[in-house]
Amino acid sequence: MTRYQLTDGNVIVADAEFISEHHPDAVLQPEIPVIPEADSRLSRLAFRNRFTTAEKVALEIASLDDPAATEEHRQEAAALRVYLKDVDSALYVDLADPATIAGVHSLEAAGLLAAGRAEEILTAPIREEERP
Repeated sequence: MTRYQLTDGNVIVADAEFISEHHPDAVLQPEIPVIPEADSRLSRLAFRNRFTTAEKVALEIASLDDPAATEEHRQEAAALRVYLKDVDSALYVDLADPATIAGVHSLEAAGLLAAGRAEEILTAPIREEERP
């Protein structure tokens, strides 16, 4: 289905056969792209760079598996590895995505980020060089 403007100014969505049969004077309208009001995507590297070196080191250490640790600790480390791998596998990171928001807040709740850092990471303005 395609958008067509009729001679009276109205726009309809129809297939070419319907238009040629009922409105041969209609003009094909270009697709209107849906552009988000504020693009909240950034590259994976830009997202990673929103963390300090000390925070990245803390994440790496917390993600290590220690066979001598409790099962709960090992599961927490595995969950962190899964999160980090998911971010690493993404084409980009969307700061408005509920999964991203929850993930960064969970890092703060686990004590891997200082209080307030999750909001700083998620709400800092996106610079042009951070875009994917």
